[in-house]
Amino acid sequence: MKINKDNLIKFFDRKGFYIVLFLCIVVVAVTAVYVTNNNLKKMSEGIQQGEINSKDNTDSKNLVTEYPSSNQQRKENSQDTVTTNGGDKNVLNNKAEGSEANENNAVKSDNNISKNTAQDSAPQNTTTTANVSFTLLKPVNGDVIMAFAKDKLVYSKTLDEWTTHKGVDLKAPIGTAVLAAMEGTVAKVYYDAKLGNTVVIKNGSYETRYANLDDGILVKTGEKVKKGQEIGKIGSSAKFEIAEDPHLHFELIKDGIYLDPMQYFR
Repeated sequence: MKINKDNLIKFFDRKGFYIVLFLCIVVVAVTAVYVTNNNLKKMSEGIQQGEINSKDNTDSKNLVTEYPSSNQQRKENSQDTVTTNGGDKNVLNNKAEGSEANENNAVKSDNNISKNTAQDSAPQNTTTTANVSFTLLKPVNGDVIMAFAKDKLVYSKTLDEWTTHKGVDLKAPIGTAVLAAMEGTVAKVYYDAKLGNTVVIKNGSYETRYANLDDGILVKTGEKVKKGQEIGKIGSSAKFEIAEDPHLHFELIKDGIYLDPMQYFR
């Protein structure tokens, strides 16, 4: 079959419309497929991204749950601190109570020790105890008409009042010989305005005084005397004891402290 130009033109005139239409349909179809594929791809990517975002959000929530915010952490720490401090306070209170109990026990123990020490160190009755290594000879034989009273008051007839008495008054008639109660040296012979004619004999830390003597004193200052040696006679020279019966006023002193002579007479 011979194809010429006229026939070809006729063919395209008749068939050309359909061919163009077909090509357009093909182009549209291809374009639609392409667009659809792109949309599907984008949708798939969007879904995947959504899943990823959802997963990320879930993980984030989990992270938030597992790791609380700093404010919440500070609050929890504060609560923990309060609880800890409360526990510390309880511990401190327990320690304080234990310490206080120990201190109370220590105080009680110290009080008991103090009481025992006070009982052990309490002064004994010295009025019935004397230094037995030092004794005195009774200077006259006579009864005591006024006792030793350094720390208490006794009644004085002459003064008509209650007063202390630092010696003992031994009753004896006027003119009775007065003997040295100990050996020693005559430290002083003098007249006392209260106790009259007085002789003082010293021996070491001890000192004896003989008062209310008459004027005929037999010793002088610096003279050494023996125990039992006569030093004078009882008189009536003590103005502060003139209302009493005739007597010797006798005193014993050691290191400036007045002692009760009756504890040393042997």
